[in-house]
Amino acid sequence: MARPRKFDEQAVLTVARARFWRDGYAATSVQDLTDATGVGTQSLYGAFGNKHDLFIRILEGYCARQSAGLAAALDADPSPWHGLTSAVTFDDGGRLDLPPQGCLMANSAAALSSQDEQVRALACQAYFGTLDLFMGQINQAKEAGDVDAGIDAEQTARALIAVMQGIEFLYKSGIGPDELHLAKAAALTMIERAFTR
Repeated sequence: MARPRKFDEQAVLTVARARFWRDGYAATSVQDLTDATGVGTQSLYGAFGNKHDLFIRILEGYCARQSAGLAAALDADPSPWHGLTSAVTFDDGGRLDLPPQGCLMANSAAALSSQDEQVRALACQAYFGTLDLFMGQINQAKEAGDVDAGIDAEQTARALIAVMQGIEFLYKSGIGPDELHLAKAAALTMIERAFTR
């Protein structure tokens, strides 16, 4: 009979996520994880498998939370188009703000997708989930008369995701808040000119 675990799994996942997020997958050792969580190697492996299994579980949970949070933020905005542009520019008053270390999924995909099939699959899943969500918002905005009824929702959603990822890259590049604000304003102006009436 297995002995009951003497630690809170969710607390361990939260601490391990913070370490992976701060240092990246490759730079985070099992010793780093045991030191950070206070859970011994054998117990860590017994609960979560190896380091990679733990990382994938963390990434899956992160993606699920981000997707739900984005959907909730969009749903909370009375204007489908305003909610969408706020999401694209990370400018909704706090719910969608980027943390200093950027997006865990984007960071992980950039570092690992070329050699890690599971990370690549999660990145693709996140992309297509966001694409579907954005397409739904665009169709709602078309019905509301906020954007040109003739625009292609799928192509527009792809363009907006590309803008969103570019803004995140600029944020992480360290260009500073003033220049980031100018870049976001310029992107928003171009988006409005391209898609709204």
